[in-house]
Amino acid sequence: MLQKAHRLTENWKQLFDFDHRFDDPSEALAAGEWQDAQVPGCWDVLTDNKLSDGAVWYRLSFAAPADWHASRTAIDFEGVNYFCEIWLNGKRIGEHEGGWSGFRIEPGQALNAGGTNELVLRVHKQGEKFPLRQCLAGFLPDVGVIFGGIWKPVHIGVVPEGELADVFVKTTPDLRAVRVNCRLEGETAEGAWIIGALLYAPDGSLAAEAEFPVHNQADPTLEIAAGEHISIWSPESPALYTLKLALKFDGQTVDSYEHRFGMKHWSIEGERLLLNGDPIHLRGILHWGWYGDLVAPIPDREAIRAELNRLKDGGFNMVKHCLYVPVRDYFELADELGFVIWQELPMWLPEVNEEFKARAFSQYEAIIKEIRSFTSIGVWTLGCELNHEADAEFLKDLYEQAKRLTDGAIIRDNSGSGECYGGLLKEYADFYDYHFYTDVHFYPDLLSRFASPWREKKPWVFGEFCDYDEFRPLGQLLKRKGERPWWLKSDPTVNPVARDVRWQYHRQDEKLAMLPLPFTEEELTANARESAYVYRKSVLEQVRAYPHINGYTLTSIQDSGLASSAVFDDFGEWKQPPARFRQINGATMITVTWDARRNWINGGDRLVTWDPNNYGPGETIRPHLAVSHYGAEPIAAATLRWSWRIDGCAAYDGERTVDMLQVGAFKEIAVAEWKLPETSSPLQVVLHAELVTENGTIAVNEWPIWVLPRAERQEPEIAAIAVDEANGLFHGWASLQSGIRNWSESGSNEGIKVLLTSRWTEQMNRFVEAGGKALYIERGYGPLAVKRAPFWRESLQLFHQHAIMNAFPHRDHTSMLLFGLATDLVLDRGKLGEHMPVMDRLDARIFELDRYMIEERIGEGIRIATTLRFEGGLGSQPQGLERNPAAKYLLDCILDYLLRRA
Repeated sequence: MLQKAHRLTENWKQLFDFDHRFDDPSEALAAGEWQDAQVPGCWDVLTDNKLSDGAVWYRLSFAAPADWHASRTAIDFEGVNYFCEIWLNGKRIGEHEGGWSGFRIEPGQALNAGGTNELVLRVHKQGEKFPLRQCLAGFLPDVGVIFGGIWKPVHIGVVPEGELADVFVKTTPDLRAVRVNCRLEGETAEGAWIIGALLYAPDGSLAAEAEFPVHNQADPTLEIAAGEHISIWSPESPALYTLKLALKFDGQTVDSYEHRFGMKHWSIEGERLLLNGDPIHLRGILHWGWYGDLVAPIPDREAIRAELNRLKDGGFNMVKHCLYVPVRDYFELADELGFVIWQELPMWLPEVNEEFKARAFSQYEAIIKEIRSFTSIGVWTLGCELNHEADAEFLKDLYEQAKRLTDGAIIRDNSGSGECYGGLLKEYADFYDYHFYTDVHFYPDLLSRFASPWREKKPWVFGEFCDYDEFRPLGQLLKRKGERPWWLKSDPTVNPVARDVRWQYHRQDEKLAMLPLPFTEEELTANARESAYVYRKSVLEQVRAYPHINGYTLTSIQDSGLASSAVFDDFGEWKQPPARFRQINGATMITVTWDARRNWINGGDRLVTWDPNNYGPGETIRPHLAVSHYGAEPIAAATLRWSWRIDGCAAYDGERTVDMLQVGAFKEIAVAEWKLPETSSPLQVVLHAELVTENGTIAVNEWPIWVLPRAERQEPEIAAIAVDEANGLFHGWASLQSGIRNWSESGSNEGIKVLLTSRWTEQMNRFVEAGGKALYIERGYGPLAVKRAPFWRESLQLFHQHAIMNAFPHRDHTSMLLFGLATDLVLDRGKLGEHMPVMDRLDARIFELDRYMIEERIGEGIRIATTLRFEGGLGSQPQGLERNPAAKYLLDCILDYLLRRA
């Protein structure tokens, strides 16, 4: 490291040269538009033009000590993004390409020791001169903007005659010693060269002391025993040792190195990911390096500490730095606070050619060498969602390079897998990693298929998944900030994300003002936040039931101009109470599984899917209570207690003794079987479960269940209902309804008042025109225009003040009541005639409003039209209306409404 070093952070000036007026630093220095610069920092915070890639000139006047005259000096830049040219006192002294790692420039005779010096840089970020997809810009250009400038500290000092370089600190697999690899740089004069090592235990005591003669070894390896009583690093107990190295020549120290680290070892055993020999479950959050007000990912230490502590409050133990490299402080604090770091290197949708490959090999080596000693790094990926552009030889070589530089760390070439993103099917990977973004009912098939037993045995960790776009309370945000932040402005020069029509957060207030929405900002926000929790709860419970899934990364940490799907809002504050979130994201989690069902259909056994969230009165419910345990220690003895509650009062309870839960166990403990109460109106019961030890409650969870009665209809009402059997949607249900008639296209329909159909004909239209009533289920091939869109993700479901929805117990959010009704079709509001909305879909990304259910007047009659899945059938939804309790109850609500108007 540099001796007599000075930090160059004060009195920098910068000059915007976006129109490239100056070719030479002397021309730039003569300009009059210089302004104060932030170093470390980025120029983007000082200009509205975030699209321009530069150039931006930087200058600094500083004094160099007179006693440096005969010394070898250097300037260490910890990070400049992306390409810079450097002059000192008018002499060009170097250039550098690559924004994520540091570099050194030696000024030689250009330095004026004992006098004033003028340091000048010309900087370009990725853009026109250095295209984004060819220059490892990562994902920040998609989230908001890639930043430019001197974004990390700068130091100047004296280069020692001998220097410890590329120091790599790693504990031995047996966790008994620390191994240090390094490279000796500088003048290797003849004499007694020694590396002295002092190892201090976490309590500050001296654990070991050793000296290693190095002679003329260029790359010495040192191994230092850690003593008798070893403190192991883990997320639960992040004990840190301190290593101090001194390079000595003839007894005099010429260079030194200090590093805090933990004793830890990662390994893989079959489908298990192990930390220090024990199974670990990684509960991670996706981090794109987004800090809106800073533009560049340069939070200070206190901001990082607060961020990590907030995450820990919600049960997280990992941060995935996705396609960017954070500042040193982030790694140091993750080491200290007990967070695992998944470090993903910045290759995203690359345009791969030989020049790009050379950049990747060079810049990856520099990045890895700089950060590989940090204890918190547990997993590496070399790129994200790579397609066919990244060829096999390139990824193989990158993987092998990373393996060599990290001494065999756990690495994957392509986060998300080529299997899913059109890339290589041949993987260079130590673990499986998929990015599933889908509706709740599609997860079981995805999990089962991608977890097929014939696959090679490896751990599975989701690299990102389970997003849920929420509604941003823009009015509250603007009130707190006092102005619209740049990432929500519509000018694409200020907010480059505004160029992409797939995300229109910058137009939220403008577009909402044009919509006929009878909901307040507070109501929409509350709806979205509760719906997001329901969705994530269901998904995470499904994932925890697969013990070989060793963890996940939730998308994402903080709302941005690209997404509102984060766990933190624009101010970095929890959207959910963290204690509530920890119930579904903790080291120990109670979950439920359900009985499987089959039926003999058309001459053979078939799996029958059903809805475990909704039931009829008097039915028996059988949730299997299971525990997933990844705490620091096995649970030797505990009690699982559960109670069925109605309006907060226990109606039935039970308990079961738990003898032993090993770390990494997923174990069924009990079946909380109960006969549901009789009721004549919708009744919500809640299953509440707690796992209790002598030290207190270690896990809590609960599941709302709806008990939905069946309407009791008199014969005249039943005889007034007809079903159209052309598409079979109502067949199973109608067969259980004695007295319901079949619709006739050619015969008499006399006496029919209400028609249930999933097609629409001229005969049906005439029936409604004459005063009839109908429920029409649109499946995309009828008279009403539809769009295809996800149900649970990217949207809010809105429930209007209408008699049908008032009778349906939705509670103003998307709950598991809607599990069997969720659809991927909506009625295109812009192409509908006059109608009354009953249930809507508000797109949470582009703020378009469409309909799930409407009421129309056709002549003298009424048609209720909907795209909801009364028949279920998507993914793990119940198969058929007769097995879909919530759909049957909603159908009764609709029939009640239509019969009253008949």
